[in-house]
Amino acid sequence: MRQPHQNQGSQSFYQINRSFSGLLSTRLKRRKFLAGAGVLLGLGTARQQGWATPNSNLIWRSPSELVAVGFERSPVVMMNEAHNGATRNIRSREIGRQILPVAHAAGVRYLAMEALTQSVATEANQTRQLPRLPEDEANYLTHPEMRAFVQAALSLGWTLIPYEIDFEEYPLSDTLSLEFTNLRERVQAENLVNGLQNLPTSAKLLVWCGNSHHIKITTDEWTPMGYHFVQLSGIEHFAIDQSITVNWDDNPERLRRLGEFMPDLVKQGGTAGFLIEEAPSSLPLQESGIDAVILSTQNKLE
Repeated sequence: MRQPHQNQGSQSFYQINRSFSGLLSTRLKRRKFLAGAGVLLGLGTARQQGWATPNSNLIWRSPSELVAVGFERSPVVMMNEAHNGATRNIRSREIGRQILPVAHAAGVRYLAMEALTQSVATEANQTRQLPRLPEDEANYLTHPEMRAFVQAALSLGWTLIPYEIDFEEYPLSDTLSLEFTNLRERVQAENLVNGLQNLPTSAKLLVWCGNSHHIKITTDEWTPMGYHFVQLSGIEHFAIDQSITVNWDDNPERLRRLGEFMPDLVKQGGTAGFLIEEAPSSLPLQESGIDAVILSTQNKLE
């Protein structure tokens, strides 16, 4: 099974920003993962920097609280993990597992996941067990935290829905192009809409994607799955981003920009978020194409 999650189109939310004072205006960086607001910072580092005293008036919410708000506002919540080729931010996937109970309480029984293939989803739905797969770092479903996440959903009785484009239908050289990236985004959205049409009208759906496929705005060159989904389905999904603090590259300037939030993150236990409508003026995110962000002190790609 070829793992599709390489560079094309799988940007982090802040790969298409120019700065916190003017987000989302630059063009797609083809075949690169030039992340935006990455910062590699642990709780110990935060304390060493003297950031252990909260200094903001933000309304912080746990990831579970943000998911609960999301399903109050929309039947579809899209949430991302951060990855770059075979590397991933484990915390972002662990959050996925942690929010399952609150999503279940909200009535969710379906998980659409970019990493799934049709064959794996079919077998798992029938057996209620994620099948064992050959060890392959490039296959996200072999990573232990991803397997634990998917198995937790199956144990809750959820149904898995694959929606990724079939990469085997295309030459590898084509999949590295911007043209294929945009095709992939559109096909992902079409597959999601088709999947929704096969569900009860009252069904709620959690969509788990990589990086920035779920955002609801376009750039000059790139139209993400999230934008297509809204246009095709007529459903305004609730989009939650987890990539804002991921350490995509070592940039001290990003550390400085995010430093004001670190005291609160320490107080919150290392990971928390807020609604975009409540974002501070230092992060003008109102036109970002997402509805909530999750920040963390656990930002390593490994």
